[in-house]
Amino acid sequence: MAAFIRRSWFWCRDKQLPRILVTGRDAIEGVEELAAPFTDYLPTALVRESEHGSVPALVAALAGPQGQLGKPVGGSFLPAPRFPLAQFVLWARVQKATPAPDVKNWPPDPQSHEGFQTFKERLNDWRRKTSGEGGRWRLAADFFIGRAALTWVPLGTLVSWLAAGPSDLVGVLPWLLGLLVALAGIIAQGLGSIRGSFFYGWFRRQPFVRRKRWERLAWYALRLANATDDDIEKLLVHALCEDLRQAYQKWPIPWPSWGRGLYCLLRIEVNDVTGVNARFLRLLEDTCEETGLPVPMVVLAAVPDELAGPWTSAGPAELGGLMGNVRKWRREQLRRRAPLRLVARAGGHGTLPDPPYRLKPWRHQARAFGYWGVVLLGVPGLVVGFAVNNLSDRAAHCGGLAYVERIGDECVGVVNASEAAPDGLFARQIDALVKKVDKNNAYAVKTGRYVSLVLFGEYSIKKLSDDDSRFASAVSELIAAGEYQRDISSTPRLRILIANAGDNYRQGRRAAELVSELAERDPHVVGVVGLARSVEGVEQAVRQFDTAKIPALATTATADRLGIIGRNPSPYYFHISPTNFREATLAARFAHRTLLAQEKTASAVIVQDGTREDIYTSNLAEDFATALRTEHITVGSPVPYGASRDGMSTAVAKACERDAHIFMYAGRAPEFIDFLRALEGSSECGAGVLKVLAGDDVIKVVADHSVEIAAMKQVEVHYVALASREMWRGIAHPTGFISGLLAGRHANVVDDSLILTYDALDVIYRAADKAYRPGDQLPSRGDVLYRLSKTSGESAWGGSGGVIDFGGRERHDPMNKALSIMKVEGGSSVSMIRCGAMDADEPPSTDPRCIGLPDAPENTP
Repeated sequence: MAAFIRRSWFWCRDKQLPRILVTGRDAIEGVEELAAPFTDYLPTALVRESEHGSVPALVAALAGPQGQLGKPVGGSFLPAPRFPLAQFVLWARVQKATPAPDVKNWPPDPQSHEGFQTFKERLNDWRRKTSGEGGRWRLAADFFIGRAALTWVPLGTLVSWLAAGPSDLVGVLPWLLGLLVALAGIIAQGLGSIRGSFFYGWFRRQPFVRRKRWERLAWYALRLANATDDDIEKLLVHALCEDLRQAYQKWPIPWPSWGRGLYCLLRIEVNDVTGVNARFLRLLEDTCEETGLPVPMVVLAAVPDELAGPWTSAGPAELGGLMGNVRKWRREQLRRRAPLRLVARAGGHGTLPDPPYRLKPWRHQARAFGYWGVVLLGVPGLVVGFAVNNLSDRAAHCGGLAYVERIGDECVGVVNASEAAPDGLFARQIDALVKKVDKNNAYAVKTGRYVSLVLFGEYSIKKLSDDDSRFASAVSELIAAGEYQRDISSTPRLRILIANAGDNYRQGRRAAELVSELAERDPHVVGVVGLARSVEGVEQAVRQFDTAKIPALATTATADRLGIIGRNPSPYYFHISPTNFREATLAARFAHRTLLAQEKTASAVIVQDGTREDIYTSNLAEDFATALRTEHITVGSPVPYGASRDGMSTAVAKACERDAHIFMYAGRAPEFIDFLRALEGSSECGAGVLKVLAGDDVIKVVADHSVEIAAMKQVEVHYVALASREMWRGIAHPTGFISGLLAGRHANVVDDSLILTYDALDVIYRAADKAYRPGDQLPSRGDVLYRLSKTSGESAWGGSGGVIDFGGRERHDPMNKALSIMKVEGGSSVSMIRCGAMDADEPPSTDPRCIGLPDAPENTP
């Protein structure tokens, strides 16, 4: 018996159980003896012969509101099985015998509207009373709603966590969504469980008096009242079996069925082969045979010999030898040959062995404890889950910052969007400068009237060498931001938000997306400043800002096609530095007309960084080649370094083989000194002084190594400067910011990063200031964009890096932007030529090298 009563492991499917028929003169005593070890630990019922006059009455005794199988079982730690399906059929059948006084023909016709209304009212009344009265109903409600809460509250919390991550929902909305999910689940499951309607859809899937699709429950009850007794009996027995299956079904959500370790037990006495009890047994076996579904109930029936029948291949055994018959029945069941009956004979020598079987409660109670452990873990699980989620969220967002993500070991995004940036995000020097900006931000926010500009740069730089000027450039940008912000005391005040795009702008796209998310929610954000280098990450960021319709003003990014989206220039992208093409054209003119003026036929060789993602160096090399050929200087294909294992020495050796008159350096700053040292010590480049003309990226490394460069005997170094304090020497009225630089302030910064960042902040803040009207709303990004595009002609003005004039053109290149060719001598840099106006009142240059100097390539949009 124990082999049948004890349920399989949780992960195993429930098996089919037999009807154990006990025959002989002591059959009923044998049934009681078999059942005795188990009756105190599982749902059980005893049905005597002639105790019930019909099958519905018998089913009501088992599964009705006061049914034996629905009684609580002490020590099980689980609620008793519920029988909503069987009780609904019983109620519908009772209505047949309870006519309504105002209805003539009873039960009403199934299509009768009057009958439907009567059954609808009765159904509602029955539903209100179905769980008992007073405290018992409240106990049932508390139990089922509480159980539903333990399932749906964690699920709602999970939904809120997921919604708060990838979605664009604002603030509290993810938690509201989670609350709605939890409440909807609790109400649906709790009320469905209390009313018993949780499983009513089953009536549409069973074969006996099937409920029609979309049929109202009251209509279906009316049809049941008109059904034949035979159909109702089959449906009742089948509904009883289904209720038991639902009580033992392994639901995906926490359900008491998880903890049931013992099946139900029915003891039934049959003396009359044509009586109610015998018919119930036949119906029970027939429905199981017809549907093929297991019923989680062991039936012990005391029956006469003629009911045992020849329906089992496991022949009758004495009661004491039942265990061997069980094993045989199990083996045959696996082969799908055994019927659902197992016969044992009581009396004579068939008594059970001594001592009798003793059930060990802890074995099945352990399963119930496991179920309650899962349920109760839902509450502390929420606490632990919340803590883990909060910690992981804080780790993923660098201490819980709103618009920041941790990617690798970098904190990418707007680090001071909602509060001052925490310490330790960046290197100590950068952290200190960000802290100064945040201090000024606090004053701006207090006024309530402020605009926010996002300084978009690379601040988690992994320095590759002492000559890597990126860190110094980032520091210079932050110094400029602090200087400019400190000078703003009018309304609107200026708040500067720091956006980190990662080392080498590798996370430029993601950082730009986070800035865009912030701009959608914060109307104070009117534009972006920075984007200082022409690399792939900056290009991706420019595309994102174009999509988000955020004005973006680049500082020292000079690539010609930066800001071209598809075939058209972005209306949201501006830059205040000269383009590579303007820079290359001036360099080529200076090389031909000044450095190589004595050469009848001049030649040049271009050295460039071979890194693919570096847009600046490849574009500058192309522009050098185009401009040199325009100046009738012979030039071959560029010599790359860094694209192979050979390095700079091999690149210099290949360049020297060209026997060129001038070396045009289109590479990056960290390798420039190695390039000069390789030239200085090379015997392959021939005798005499080697002329070098480099692009603008080398400004800082030249300043740091000016003494060493000036001491070189074989190399003469010139380079292009986008902006420099030296360019203001001899000009009567420099800006206040430049006056401080000429007096020695910020001596160790990168001049072009410092000056052009200061100008970029100035030009975009001026646009916001012009659009601002006291008493009105703050200027929008559209207002700022309009003012920026109108910065031309009479609206142009002189900045610290020269006149800023976008010319009112579709492509926002500055017109006649100042730039200079610098020469390293005597431990410093001297301006050899400057083209472009530094002051709005300065007359146009008459130097032929400057006349007609283009702002951008003619074939670009």
